[in-house]
Amino acid sequence: MILVTAQEMAELDRRTIEEIGIPGVVLMENAARGALAFFEQILPDLTQRRVVVLAGTGNNAGDGFVIARLLHNRGASVRVVCLRPAERLRGDALINYRILENIGLRPCHWDESSDFSSQFAPIREADVIIDALLGTGLSSPVEGLYRDVIEALNALEKPVLAVDVPSGLDASTGKILGAAVRATATATFGLPKVGQRIAQGDALVGTLHVVDIGIPPAVVASADIPRWWLDEDTCRDWLRPRPAETHKGRAGHVCVLSGSPGKTGAATLACLGAARVGAGLVTLFIPRSLNPILEVKLTEAMTLPIAETSEQSAAAAAEPDILAFLDGKEAFALGPGISLHEETRRLVENLIARSPCPLVLDADALTILADAPHTLRKAAVPVIVTPHPGEMARLLRCSVPDVQADRLRAAQEFSRNHGVIVVLKGHRTVIAAPDGRLAVNGSGTPAMASGGMGDVLTGMIAGFIAQGVEPFRAACLAVYVHGAAAEKVCRGMTTRGLLAGDLLEQIPFVIGGLEKA
Repeated sequence: MILVTAQEMAELDRRTIEEIGIPGVVLMENAARGALAFFEQILPDLTQRRVVVLAGTGNNAGDGFVIARLLHNRGASVRVVCLRPAERLRGDALINYRILENIGLRPCHWDESSDFSSQFAPIREADVIIDALLGTGLSSPVEGLYRDVIEALNALEKPVLAVDVPSGLDASTGKILGAAVRATATATFGLPKVGQRIAQGDALVGTLHVVDIGIPPAVVASADIPRWWLDEDTCRDWLRPRPAETHKGRAGHVCVLSGSPGKTGAATLACLGAARVGAGLVTLFIPRSLNPILEVKLTEAMTLPIAETSEQSAAAAAEPDILAFLDGKEAFALGPGISLHEETRRLVENLIARSPCPLVLDADALTILADAPHTLRKAAVPVIVTPHPGEMARLLRCSVPDVQADRLRAAQEFSRNHGVIVVLKGHRTVIAAPDGRLAVNGSGTPAMASGGMGDVLTGMIAGFIAQGVEPFRAACLAVYVHGAAAEKVCRGMTTRGLLAGDLLEQIPFVIGGLEKA
């Protein structure tokens, strides 16, 4: 599913009204009816509860007025509280305000000359509050009465159902603008907004549902928005079952440079990750003295012993053998557990510059790149880097809080400046391509906070590339399947105790589900 900014959504609304000819008041009606249907899924007894609709002055208020009317028509006890006088209303919102008056459901207006507590009383006494204060057009900090009401609302600990976006949340960035409603559930209109899926917004929206308000798919498609929310619907369109005549020679050959003393597990997990997503062949480049260990740990992958340093890490002298073997292969994963030995550093920089096949760089390779990011521009093939926030901070030469404060910006900045695809790992992993494409992942669980998860992911990305999947989509598919496999293992039963190896057996089943879908 496409993710949009507030400005992009407003433009889609405008085109639907002006070019297609669907009146705004019809879109508002569709939005409110869809929102109410969703709210009744969240609270099946909604019409038996005392409901207050909190309204501002824009179209968000208009949506709230329609919801109030629909509840009233069903016999619900509903009150509408407007924070501003009716004279501030315009267009479709004013039309629906007048309809409320005509059916005898007269909104009450906040009197700022009276004390706050008495004015807030109807909200405090309600069982459910519908937030229709501030919509997606908000761009400045919430202050004054609106802020006071939002903060008092959050203190009630009652169900709050947000219309389109929790009031006070920047729908484009996910940042709180002064103060923001903490919603139980949010019905958003048309398409999900970027700010609802990242940063603080992800937590504030509660259960998020996208309401189809009638914007034609052709209008959305023609906008050519290169930003996606990675869910089953998106990923199934990017993956097709293999032809019946496929054999291992046609399923791609992944090469992996990984492992050093104490880090042979990283090599194992990366190789198995590549195999589990369907790579036909996997070969591990491993320091010669460690080869006996990996031949035991890896049954399905092949190993190629290479020259090693005195500390049993990959040596610079291994470069000719590695490059010769890479000829004709489809993907090269590089970095998990290779160490930071000076010779290994030199080998990594040379391989990045000379690899004949697409590269997936992780872990120690990223630490090495932090001192020489210009090396990435020497690559003649697509490159994917897979940093966690600490590695991203080192690559950008900033702090981890700086990265986490704006994960999209961090990923896009490094991607654009260095011409690589960035997979910024963490909650809501971000995938950014230098051509402007961007995706935010919707799968995963806190139980994935354990060692080795990134090694599996590195192999998975390389495995999809080896099978001919375009690198950006390969990264997106791997990230989604990785998280979905973890969910499948945990099945909502735990947020702890998941091991990276636990994912491996579930990966084919997640992929199978996408193929069947």
